[in-house]
Amino acid sequence: MLRSFKLKMALFSLGTSGVILLAFATLFMSAIRRSGLDRVDHHLQSLLEGQLRRPAPEGRWSRLDESLSSIYGENSQRRFILRVLGADGSTLYTSPEWPASLDVSALVPPAANLPEAPRGESIPRPPPFPRGRPNGDAMDLEPPSHPFDRPGVHPRDDEPPLRMRHSPPSFQTFRADGRNWRFAAMRSPDATLLIGTDMADLQAELRRFEIAYALAVPLGLLLLASGGWLLAKQALRPVHVLARVAGTLTAKGLDQRVQADGADQEFQALIDVINGMLNRLEVSFRQAARFSADAAHELKTPLTILQGQLNQAIRNAPSDSNEQRTYADLLDEVQRLKSIVRKLLLLAQSDAGQLRLSAQEISLNAELEALFEDLPLLAPGLALERDLEPDVRVQADPDLLRQVLQNLISNAVKYNRAGGTVACTLRREGGQARLSVANTTPPDTAIERERLFDRFYRGDAAHNRKVDGTGLGLSLAREISRAHGGDLTLEASRDGWIGFRLTLPLT
Repeated sequence: MLRSFKLKMALFSLGTSGVILLAFATLFMSAIRRSGLDRVDHHLQSLLEGQLRRPAPEGRWSRLDESLSSIYGENSQRRFILRVLGADGSTLYTSPEWPASLDVSALVPPAANLPEAPRGESIPRPPPFPRGRPNGDAMDLEPPSHPFDRPGVHPRDDEPPLRMRHSPPSFQTFRADGRNWRFAAMRSPDATLLIGTDMADLQAELRRFEIAYALAVPLGLLLLASGGWLLAKQALRPVHVLARVAGTLTAKGLDQRVQADGADQEFQALIDVINGMLNRLEVSFRQAARFSADAAHELKTPLTILQGQLNQAIRNAPSDSNEQRTYADLLDEVQRLKSIVRKLLLLAQSDAGQLRLSAQEISLNAELEALFEDLPLLAPGLALERDLEPDVRVQADPDLLRQVLQNLISNAVKYNRAGGTVACTLRREGGQARLSVANTTPPDTAIERERLFDRFYRGDAAHNRKVDGTGLGLSLAREISRAHGGDLTLEASRDGWIGFRLTLPLT
């Protein structure tokens, strides 16, 4: 199946035009062939009528044959041959060039086709056959207007005009000795005359038309296909504009609109609908981002107050009492809420494009080494594999970058199996620092890879808090890395492992 609209339009134009041109060529060549045959038939009929309207003196038919050869030339493609039959059907004369394999008996008109002379009416004596020149190379061929007539030869003025009495002409094409011959036959009371002409000149003319058409048609089809392609391309320009705008839309770029200047009427309604949809999306997204930011900001103060009161209550409660343990648990929940609020505020600022960065040069090696020092305390049974290229420096906000690194290392620890491994690799690659953090996973761990960066998604599907977390760490880490001009992606998985790749621009 073709998936390109432009290609479909080009092929449709090519196919439609090809059918039309083929039909036109068929009709045109048929008309040319019919016109050529009519011209030849008319010529042959004129010769027949000019010869059968007078009596045939002795030797007349041979002189006619010689006259035709002298007019057109013996080497001309347009050759004439003739055969004369008597009233009894016997052959009176046959051209020397008559092909031996040529049989035209089917063309001889029967005697019944000869019209009868009206009763009581005498047929006037025809004019005498004009004499040719002494060498006998030409003779008069009636009617006078015929192109073979010789000038200055006219019937005698004292003779009455001849009244034609012969059968209607019959025409047919025969093939002999590799040539096509067009024959005309006409019968008079005294003789039956068959004149044929070689159709090589007509066939050459038709062949020239065919060659010209064969050369013109491919060029015309190519132009038509190109025109269909360009027309489809021009028609699809608004669609390309829509696709370009839609492809560049992000949460931070909802203010873009499709330019409708000069758009066709058929696409104007679609452009208006798309722009209206973008307006509604921008308003809704800004309201949601503002609500998240405002809610997170308003929650900070009461949570801070609650945290302070719980700290005071823990100090006032008897040591190792149930009250103190209860207050300590409540304090942990408050701190968890504060972490969620802080991350939500950062995400809202990132969504609104208002995440402020205090960038400075930072050594990734130093930050990672500081985290690795605490790893034995966090997970004593885990093995650490590290391969760090020395002195890799980036331009980043220190606090936000530390949050991203802490999130990656803590996830590698929390979602690891007992006695597992944490592997960390740092490289320079194409003007960027590439940090890979991978960890082994417990057996039969189901990971929805397409949802790992969704907000509030956690690998523990039951949310039973066996693993501490809020489900915002990875999504926040990716937004922070993108705000720095980098990205955070999930690496290709291997059995029993899961890994993430952080890229940041080098200093």
